Amino acid sequence: MVIKSCFQCKYHEIKKEENEEMTYCVRENCWPRFSKCVATKALKRFLEEENMDQDRPFSAIERFYACE
Repeated sequence: MVIKSCFQCKYHEIKKEENEEMTYCVRENCWPRFSKCVATKALKRFLEEENMDQDRPFSAIERFYACE
């Protein structure tokens, strides 16, 4: 699997394994699915998307009593 976010990294390489092109991280010397870099990028993206959904202030009381 070739990971799109790795194209911007200077440590990115594409290697062939079992007739499939795969992204490889030279800095961490591993496949990106095992790298800390991709895990960090995924977490950052997840947190950014979560923050977009919270435009209004959160109130536990409103959430609990809204069902009544």
